[in-house]
Amino acid sequence: MTTSPQRAETARLVKEAADIVTVIGEHVQLKRSGANLKGVCPFHAEKTPSFMVQPERQTFHCFGCGEGGDVFTFVMKYHNLTFPEALQELAQRFNVTLPERAGGGGQDQEQAQKRQALLDANEQAAILYHRLLLEAPEAADARAYLAKRGVPAELAERFRLGYAPNRWDFLVKALPTAGLDLEMALAAGLIVKKEHGGFYDRFRDRVQFPILNLSGQIVGFGGRILGDGQPKYLNSPESPVFEKGRVLFGLYQNREAVRQARRCLLVEGNFDLLALLAHGFANAAAPLGTALTPAHIRTLKGYCDETILLFDGDTAGEKAATRAVPLFLSEQVTARVVLLPGSHDPDTFLAEYGAEELTKMLAEAQSLPEFFFASLVRRHGLTVEGKSRIVSELGPVIAAIGDNQMQRTVFVAHFSEKLGIAPAQMLGGVSRLAVLPRAASSVRAADQALTLSLQERQLLEFLIAYPEYVERFLAAGLADLVTSSGATEILARLQALGGEEQAAGSEYLLDSLVGPERAFVSRVLLNTPAYSVEQREAIAGDQLAWLAREGGRVRRERLTRLLGEAQQANNEALCLELMARLRDMDQGQGVSV
Repeated sequence: MTTSPQRAETARLVKEAADIVTVIGEHVQLKRSGANLKGVCPFHAEKTPSFMVQPERQTFHCFGCGEGGDVFTFVMKYHNLTFPEALQELAQRFNVTLPERAGGGGQDQEQAQKRQALLDANEQAAILYHRLLLEAPEAADARAYLAKRGVPAELAERFRLGYAPNRWDFLVKALPTAGLDLEMALAAGLIVKKEHGGFYDRFRDRVQFPILNLSGQIVGFGGRILGDGQPKYLNSPESPVFEKGRVLFGLYQNREAVRQARRCLLVEGNFDLLALLAHGFANAAAPLGTALTPAHIRTLKGYCDETILLFDGDTAGEKAATRAVPLFLSEQVTARVVLLPGSHDPDTFLAEYGAEELTKMLAEAQSLPEFFFASLVRRHGLTVEGKSRIVSELGPVIAAIGDNQMQRTVFVAHFSEKLGIAPAQMLGGVSRLAVLPRAASSVRAADQALTLSLQERQLLEFLIAYPEYVERFLAAGLADLVTSSGATEILARLQALGGEEQAAGSEYLLDSLVGPERAFVSRVLLNTPAYSVEQREAIAGDQLAWLAREGGRVRRERLTRLLGEAQQANNEALCLELMARLRDMDQGQGVSV
């Protein structure tokens, strides 16, 4: 792998400025564990923390799923960014000036430039929409509508609410004037291409809700129509910067309140969220008109210990809560449910009953599994046939628990007792059910053991932590003693590192490896102490002396084996050459094989 000196130096500067504990601590609750910090991994389902951060080396590693690396790796994985985007994001945040084209070149750079152009288009559209809402006479109905819905001016300002005018060409005309490409606006979903040429605005006569990712960038919009048209709510289509299944409306703005409360109130709509904020409930977020996904839940897991689903009291609300049960169980996240009475949603309930009544309901929230079981009993009853149907519907939920045996045992014992049946009857058939997909868990290449001899492991652990010694170890015969496929692969990557990459850090080594080799390197970077120069030299001296002794033994055995093969083949010339090499070794001269 080759890397420009400019990129390596830039990465080094950014990495020195971007404290990994600060960056990861925004998304994972970290607690001190000796010299390291420990938390629940945001990349796979777990309740027992196995995610470790080593401040001294500025690395992280999860012993559950094998993910690991440095601050760049975390930002890229967590926010779904390329390396140039992660570099730019961290540089901007920690006030490091980037030289032009510091993010690299080629496909990565082109992709990063396109994503930035989409973000620029969304940002400019948000500015235009917001300005209209605040100032334009044609937005009077939108301002009146927000006032009617109880949205105070400070919330409209904080969430940068806007108004898309009832015109077909507002953005089509305004964006080029601001120096933005209409093709990028098309890719961002702000405008739509006409069948016979030209473009028109996607959002018209709508209150606009900018949708922010966890970096605070506007990735899309949700628009609520003011009139009677359809659809009532319209979201931006998915794009390279916007995936509905990964983004929660309001989480960026409310992340500190969610983190402090260690609880998130999850509501169904944008106005529900604003109503909660207006009544003092700041720890809230909302999916974007779509069902909850594992990615949503893993994102929340980084901010809180518990989620309360605060859904409408209608059939749709109950179904939405029911669908969420296997997802929360699969991700091993605690969740409770509050279904509001009658046809109320959080907005109307707060308007009629106020914050005090909602606080009481939240205190009495039902655990998600209990809610699910109660809903099954209501639907099917406790007749023999009803119990059979309940057990059938509990099957996929039990399967979603996956390999957490304790949770599965407690779940089965609890609900089999409620049904008056043996636990074995409830478990019957579960083995025939497909376990729900679990990203970054279950069986994956990075979890498989890397087969290394003790010698290979000890040598590589030191060189991964201190790659500046690679050439000295190779000169002493390292390649003769590193023979397994995994060790050979890691050594080849270490050899490929130039001085710039060594100075910039471990991200280049990690970027070039996959599977068990990458997991091994990640663990080493987390666990190897930061030795002083004197300690490094002492360790290197011992290992180099061992390499000289052991390397000579290995080379002698290899020459002897080759000599035997040459004798069997009656190859007199080769026999003479090999005997001369053995003689040179006996006389203390270095001989390669």
